[in-house]
Amino acid sequence: MPSLSSPAIASPSPATRPPDRAAASARRLMAVFLTLAAALTALLTGPVPTAHAVDTGLLQRGLSGLSYLPRSGVDGAYGPQTRDSVRHFQRDNGLDADGDAGPKTTAALLAKVKLVQSAAGTSADGDYGTNTLDAVKSYQSRHGLEVDGIAGPQTMGEMNIDRIVSSGQGTGTGSETRLLQRNLAGLGYLPLSGVDGAYGPRTKNAVLSFQSDNDLEVDGIAGPQTKGALSAKVQRVQSAAGTSADGDYGPDTLSAVKSYQAGHSLEADGIAGPRTMAAMGIAREIGSTGPGGGPSGGSPTVPPLSGSVRDKIIQAARSQLGQEEWGNNCNPYGRCEAWCAHFASWAWQQAGINYHTAFSGDFYSYGRDHGTLRTDLRNASPKPGDVMLFGTGPSSTSTSVHVGVIEKDNGDGTVTTIEGNHNDRVERVTRRLVGGWPAYAIVSPSGG
Repeated sequence: MPSLSSPAIASPSPATRPPDRAAASARRLMAVFLTLAAALTALLTGPVPTAHAVDTGLLQRGLSGLSYLPRSGVDGAYGPQTRDSVRHFQRDNGLDADGDAGPKTTAALLAKVKLVQSAAGTSADGDYGTNTLDAVKSYQSRHGLEVDGIAGPQTMGEMNIDRIVSSGQGTGTGSETRLLQRNLAGLGYLPLSGVDGAYGPRTKNAVLSFQSDNDLEVDGIAGPQTKGALSAKVQRVQSAAGTSADGDYGPDTLSAVKSYQAGHSLEADGIAGPRTMAAMGIAREIGSTGPGGGPSGGSPTVPPLSGSVRDKIIQAARSQLGQEEWGNNCNPYGRCEAWCAHFASWAWQQAGINYHTAFSGDFYSYGRDHGTLRTDLRNASPKPGDVMLFGTGPSSTSTSVHVGVIEKDNGDGTVTTIEGNHNDRVERVTRRLVGGWPAYAIVSPSGG
């Protein structure tokens, strides 16, 4: 009988020997490092927007119909252009501007589309489709508006729909709002039809423009500083026109300015716009001191303009060819800074377009808001008076780097432009629409 004995315990071979403590610790440290790296990557890249779960086509049709997105952007893809448009809508409507079309944003957009549909007399289903486009076109035609089917600021204002829901507001009574509006209208920031006693989107936009031109805090709120600056400028116009300087741009001031304009070979409309104020020796925009210490200033000499809006833009731009900057980017169109956008928007202003900006990318927003933006440059059909935006997009000065006024479509894939701040002066340049210095959009003046 075999003897009973305990089985021998063999020594482990190198292949089966348990790992030592140092190796185990190293692996644990590596696992912790990988976990931290994954978390850091998630923080840097951010979560995937939950907006991808919504009906992107419906969302884009609504954004496009309300002029936050060009029609070419209705492509079913929730990309950067759509996200940027969502942010713009969110900012205008007092929502968290994160670019995520979540439930609150979607509900606000559908509600606004339904308001437009109801005003246009079509089914209020929240889908800004073909039927809504046609209904809005009919509404625009009946109300003497540009007929494009897009419910931009003018159309929504006519429909009495608030486009912007934010802190921008008046700070007085209805009579004080009318005084504010008369003064804004008298200086060309608001149409005379906008003097209605209601502090709506049109009035807020006019206040924003006046604040920007006068180096005030640009918040759309007509507070004491803004009202004081506006009244002071009206008083200067009244003094130059030879009427009582009471700070109220009423009928007496309109008549006095008309007489002044007639005596100075200006269009006698009673509105102290850029050309009238220049003739009066009144600075419409308050210049600032540039990095080199030189103040911006001076008033460009502009010949009498005639014809359409586009004709006047080109005549004004041509009259400035050869105008050079001085000091450090100082120029007669705006502040001492890069001034291509100052020049382009100044040319628009001479034709009655109430718009001024120092940043080329702002023209993109203007075009989006007015339904005049084209981003497909192969099929953009540029016209004289349009502006051409250079760079890769409108988000910042590093992506939107220059703007020029289109003088002529040469019919060979190139355009002739007149550009401010080109070689430190106003110059005529030939640009390729595609394949040259990168351009990302063409924008037309509203009503041009």
